[in-house]
Amino acid sequence: MASKTVETNRELFEYTSGRWIYNESLRLPERALVFSVRELKRVAAASIHRHETDIKSFKKLAEGGFNRVFEITMKDDGAKVLARLPYPSTVPKRLTVASEVATLDLIRSHDIPVPKVLDYSTNPDNPVGAEYIIMEKIHGDPIGESWYTLSDKQRLKVLKGLVQLEAKLFAIDLPASGGLYYSHDLPPDVKGIIIRPSQDSDVTAGRGEICVGPVTSLKWWYGERRLLCNINRGPHFDATESLTAIAEKELAWLQSYGKPRFPFERAYREATNYRKSVPEEHMATLEKYLKIAPYLVPKDKSLHRPILRHPDLQPNNIFVSKDLDIIGLIDWQYCSALPIFLAAGIPQYIQNYDDEESLHFIPPKLPKTLDEMGAHERSTALEQFRRRHLHFYYLGFTQRFNPSHFHALDHDRSHLLKRKTFTHAGDPWEGNNVQLKADLVHMVQNWDKVVTSADAEGGGGTDAVVPPCPITFDLSEAQDTLRIEKEYEKIDSQLSLIRDAIGVSIDGWTSNEMFEDAIARAKEFKKMAIDSVSDNKIDQEMTEKHWPFDDFVEDE
Repeated sequence: MASKTVETNRELFEYTSGRWIYNESLRLPERALVFSVRELKRVAAASIHRHETDIKSFKKLAEGGFNRVFEITMKDDGAKVLARLPYPSTVPKRLTVASEVATLDLIRSHDIPVPKVLDYSTNPDNPVGAEYIIMEKIHGDPIGESWYTLSDKQRLKVLKGLVQLEAKLFAIDLPASGGLYYSHDLPPDVKGIIIRPSQDSDVTAGRGEICVGPVTSLKWWYGERRLLCNINRGPHFDATESLTAIAEKELAWLQSYGKPRFPFERAYREATNYRKSVPEEHMATLEKYLKIAPYLVPKDKSLHRPILRHPDLQPNNIFVSKDLDIIGLIDWQYCSALPIFLAAGIPQYIQNYDDEESLHFIPPKLPKTLDEMGAHERSTALEQFRRRHLHFYYLGFTQRFNPSHFHALDHDRSHLLKRKTFTHAGDPWEGNNVQLKADLVHMVQNWDKVVTSADAEGGGGTDAVVPPCPITFDLSEAQDTLRIEKEYEKIDSQLSLIRDAIGVSIDGWTSNEMFEDAIARAKEFKKMAIDSVSDNKIDQEMTEKHWPFDDFVEDE
């Protein structure tokens, strides 16, 4: 009977929203989840005081990278609720569900439009047979692809609303950095720091006290990292602790589980002559990072304050009304608090950091020769203007409505470098020994900009002294590292173009409709690559073995 039920509901239990052109045999099991459909219907209906017999329809609504979402519609009034179930591969599952619930309740209490949580379970040993969150369905539509077709005036309206909501988020007072939880959802041996509710908000939602606890971000739990017991996942009480704990986590993993391997990104392997990377090299780089980390903390204490940010603020997670008022922000999984100088930044779909004019906050202007340009040149110029326009007005609205964020952004390359270095120090090591080391080389070379007189002893006065950089690199090592970094950047650009031409995302995903065509195009690109080195048998062999769009062993 159980196997018959699984077969009947296979569409609900398995990933059906797309395909992968490589390693699909790994991706699909990660997303396969069997549960009791009847029990999920029951708890969903009960969450709005209805009976399961009141349900009109139950359907799979969406499948993302970490969760499957179902829509339950009631008879009579057409009321809708959503059920969100994490995949088996989602970690740390119990804490992730608990943290998202507490996060939604807290920020909702501060007048930020997010889905209302109706019910949840962090224990898979329930009648449903899986962890779940039942939440209201937000009305309105995600901006999605229409973001790129809005007029300048329409985009500015959304941008202004977004920054105003961020200002409310930044204003939430938190006692430490880390993930948010209801106290009763934390294991007994895990500490949490209670968040005292402000006078203008009601945090309880009838569920108890909310606290700051361990960080839920995937990089802290990926692979065997979830097994590490003696690492500091939070809460983190000061900025230096936030900077160092994430690197200490990766060192602990490398010491226990690190082994020589190729870079995960197969296209990088040629740049290092197809040699396996050794973990000891990355460990040495992490040790250097730990020496430099205390110097990255600004003397300005206002930049140490823990704040929350949406973890993936992209158009599909922003719901708007017909008048383009923001009426919902969804997908807060893995949200954690960080010191503002580390959390600050312009969202990916808005920022234009690679452009000098954007970097220096210069008002954007259309080229005077726009009308004289050909179609392609004109399209490129308009796209550049759009990106500059978004970047500039995001900063402008932030300066007006969220000055603490504007202060942290500071429009300075060294602050971008600090945040990038912090990110790379915590990234799970997958054979890439270059990125973090290159960041540190840039820091050594630009030390007087990284640690300015304002951050030096003396507080920026005439007597302020910038301390010497605590780390060094041999000239040859620095040059070699930056050379490979440039190679990687070139490879990234080429890969992006090839992925677009094939029609796949960064992990090889494509739509069901495009799957066969994508497979065929990938084969064509592979043939062209092998033919281009036809005069060198070894290069042909390496291209065949390490081709980026074939199945491969992911930890080889």
